[in-house]
Amino acid sequence: MRIMITGGGTGGHVFPAVAVVEELGRRDPILVHQWVGKSGGVEERVCAQLAIPFRPITVMGWPRRMGIRRIWALFALLRGFVQAYFYLLKFKPDAVFAVGGYVCLPLAYVAERLGIKVFLHEQNRRLGMANRLLAPRAERIFLSFADTVGDYPRDKALHVGNPVRSSFFNAPSRLDAKKSLGLEEGVPVVLVVGGSQGARRINEAVADVIHRFQPQEVQIIWVTGAHDVTWARQRAEKAPIHVDIFSFMENIAEAMAAADIIVARSGASFTAELAAVGRPAILIPYPHAAEGHQEENALAFVECNAAVLLADAECTGDRLLGILQELLSSPSKRECMEKAAASLAKPGAAERIVDEILAVCFSHEVPLTQT
Repeated sequence: MRIMITGGGTGGHVFPAVAVVEELGRRDPILVHQWVGKSGGVEERVCAQLAIPFRPITVMGWPRRMGIRRIWALFALLRGFVQAYFYLLKFKPDAVFAVGGYVCLPLAYVAERLGIKVFLHEQNRRLGMANRLLAPRAERIFLSFADTVGDYPRDKALHVGNPVRSSFFNAPSRLDAKKSLGLEEGVPVVLVVGGSQGARRINEAVADVIHRFQPQEVQIIWVTGAHDVTWARQRAEKAPIHVDIFSFMENIAEAMAAADIIVARSGASFTAELAAVGRPAILIPYPHAAEGHQEENALAFVECNAAVLLADAECTGDRLLGILQELLSSPSKRECMEKAAASLAKPGAAERIVDEILAVCFSHEVPLTQT
């Protein structure tokens, strides 16, 4: 099979696509694929690590306000359409798999006009702008949430969940993860993750909180992001509790497995990973995420009692400490939250997406079935 993948901008778009590419490779040992994305973006770095052929495309995010930036964005988009046309003519894919972000628009849009089958995946609870524009002509729209908000043809939509790397569904037990990370078995663990770029407001609240627990009351794994790691280590020097600080964690699945509570943003990939591991969470949506995506993602967990929502503007040391102490004092509540989080997991999402792509592309099309 020949397939082009497009999309990116954040890990939330990239990692689900990686899971699908890996599954395609397992099914087809002679798979030929390319990824079309933004030069210098997270998608290019991931492709370099995984030896996925990468092709850059020129595109800019669409400014919300009128002005000179809109003119530049329009010219970049037109150039992107031309680049996409020549990429498609040269590669001749059987299908295009688009995972969202403005960078996916040129390739998927041109592919639809050339009669190439286009498959979309939406990671968030609210359909993104690029996917809304592409949805009417797409072959399939794969959804992470059954109640996805947005205007799209329902007869083409299939609720499959968000593809998650296998390490999260195969995470170790809490006890084994604690041992592997050098943590004390009998002391609760709180994992704090601000995302790949960190989150200063969350980090400031945690810097306050770590000095207000009693020794042996809790232990913290704190993933600060590259910008705050030195500052965080200085702030934690005299903390009365055990605090492990990282700029980034390769083995984040193991850290999540060790945790009794997770404090994090609510990006699409992370919330899918959270469900796969099944852990209680305090979710703090990034307030500037496009169209409130992160708040929608968090609400899906709050509504089934798997998480507590803490607004970014209210994320102070006092508020965070109060929520943590309430959850730490109630193991039974945490257990119920774990079960609720796990109920949101959709194992086999990548497999179902690949099933549909292969069925449609090779004339074995099957009716859409919801599970």
